[in-house]
Amino acid sequence: MVVRRRAIARVSWGNGRITTCWRGTAQRLRSAGVLALAAVLVAACGTHNSSPAAGTFTPRARGVLTVATTLVPSPGFWEGSAERPTGGLEYELAKDLAARFGLKSVRVVLVHFHRIVSGQLGGADLALDLITPTDVRAQRLDFSAPYLNAAPTVVVRAGTSVPDLASAQRLRWGAVRATTFVGVIGGSIAPAASVKIYDNTNQMLAALERRRIDALLLDMPLAVLTAERSGGQLRAVAQLPRSETIAAALPKGSDNVDAVDSAMRAFAADGTMRRLVRQWVGPAAADAESSLPLLHTTR
Repeated sequence: MVVRRRAIARVSWGNGRITTCWRGTAQRLRSAGVLALAAVLVAACGTHNSSPAAGTFTPRARGVLTVATTLVPSPGFWEGSAERPTGGLEYELAKDLAARFGLKSVRVVLVHFHRIVSGQLGGADLALDLITPTDVRAQRLDFSAPYLNAAPTVVVRAGTSVPDLASAQRLRWGAVRATTFVGVIGGSIAPAASVKIYDNTNQMLAALERRRIDALLLDMPLAVLTAERSGGQLRAVAQLPRSETIAAALPKGSDNVDAVDSAMRAFAADGTMRRLVRQWVGPAAADAESSLPLLHTTR
């Protein structure tokens, strides 16, 4: 679900839970420069819960939480390799989930993003991959409460200027297959050239560095970290005037939805998410919402 400036979060994914924050809360979160974390959402919003208390978590493999994601490493979110993760916000979040559920370890499986959002998790219990819940995806997946809320952010090669929409429309854009950014670029930026589609973020970034495309969108914290680690080749230059919630995805009809949802809300309330963001995203990415200019779009 896309979250606009007027309502920072509205979540109703079939589990009887609706959370809403209005404009005043959005302004307070923006001034705080904290990526509008779920931790802040829980503290600032009212929650109406008509579902029963969270149930137990039953993994597919005994004692193991199996998590699907697209790429390892992914700056700030998955460090190391899929076989030997060494850290990152989503990996550490997976470890915290496993600990909460009394599981001994986390196993990572790599699955193409378009397969994950079509409901094919490669045998995983859940997916953590900067996934935005949408109505279409909710037909094939269940979603937890959000753990991040981030604006789509423009990444370009150093030296490329994107001061306004007209400049953005003259650029050649790329996007990863089946991401919400495909529609955002086509509908809100409406570039003159067709959006080029890639299977994963690494392919897309390589195309940007090799001048096959001129610009792309990433979720704000990943955009800022990617630019920071590019050795000066890339820059995060603007944010779109909209935000997207990011949540864990589970197989449709999973009996584990309540347990994961309860865990995410607990991690927001007890400061776990704040700690993970501070440790793995860092202050530059966390404060980017207050420092990056807005790129006003067609809608």
